[in-house]
Order: sequence, then C-alpha cells, then structure tokens
Amino acid sequence: MSANQSVDYYETEDLLVRAQAPLDAADCHGLLAGLVCAAGSADPKLWLAQLFDDFNPKDEAQVAAVTQLQALYQETLAGLNSPALEFVLLLPDDDDSLRERAESLGGWCAGFLSGLGLGGVSAARELPEGVGELLEDLAQIARVDFELDTPDEAELAAFEEVLEFVRIGVLYINEELQPSRAPARVQ
Repeated sequence: MSANQSVDYYETEDLLVRAQAPLDAADCHGLLAGLVCAAGSADPKLWLAQLFDDFNPKDEAQVAAVTQLQALYQETLAGLNSPALEFVLLLPDDDDSLRERAESLGGWCAGFLSGLGLGGVSAARELPEGVGELLEDLAQIARVDFELDTPDEAELAAFEEVLEFVRIGVLYINEELQPSRAPARVQ
C-alpha cells in the first residue's frame, strides 16, 4: 500500500469475499478507474450491478463491501485527478509472489477495460491519439499467464516497469478522455 493510499487491498479483498462478490479487489479497482476515465465519475448503480446480482441493503457483508468500495472510489477519483500524479493501483504488495501480483495486475487491467466499456468508451468510438494503442497493451496485460515460481531480480524489475507503465498509461488515458478534470501536464 502506498503512502497516498488509505484503502487496503487485503481488507478490500476480505470484504468482497465475505459479500460473495464475483470480482476481487484488483478487478473492482480497475472497474472503478475505468468508469472514472470513461465518464469522469462512476455511477454506483453501474458498478453495484457488476458486483451483486441483487444488492441487498440489509446484507451487512454487502454493505461493508460497498462502503469500502465507496472509499476506494473517492480515492481513485482524487488520485486520477491529482496534479501530483498520486494515482495508485490497488494490488497485492511486494510480499506476495510475483505470480499472484502479475495475475492481480492482469485482473486489474481486465476490470479497467470493462469499466471503460461500461462508461461508454467503445472500440468504434474515435479515441485520442495513443489511447487505442494503450488499450491494446492493457488488453495484452489482462491476458497475462505467468509461469515463474522463483523470479530473479531482472524479472521482478521487469514487473515493476510494467506496473508503472500501466499506472502512467491510465493517467494518460484519463487526461485524454477527461481533459477538463485531469491535472495539468507538468512541462
């Protein structure tokens, strides 16, 4: 967890499991980020429908999960629109295996692409220069199939580079799709 991130991956994952949500924490965060990039905000009705077939406000586990995701949404919105580029992907930390981290990053990217689609971004829509290529890269990362059980330093460094590529790519996509909300570019 980053110093700029108060919502914890593991707590969010636990709440989603208890609520029997079909998506994990990384997928949910990707979905929320995609919705924000596509539409400038995320209508709770859209993302709640992705998480629960039938949201029950009397189900304490579902309410706890939704409360956590609302906090994550606010953090995501602030991070994507921060002039300090504080956006952080909600993923397992460095103590987890590289395989688990890579699979979560793939799930995050899949959720992000779903969020963009739910928010109205389609392949047919004319996208700003560079965005289409970035979306293709994210789709490739979403299909990750990682086989390393004992990665070396170079493989760990390569993963960190991919992670940073995704983070900066998402900030760029947000800036291109929501130019009035995105932070000013640093010259």
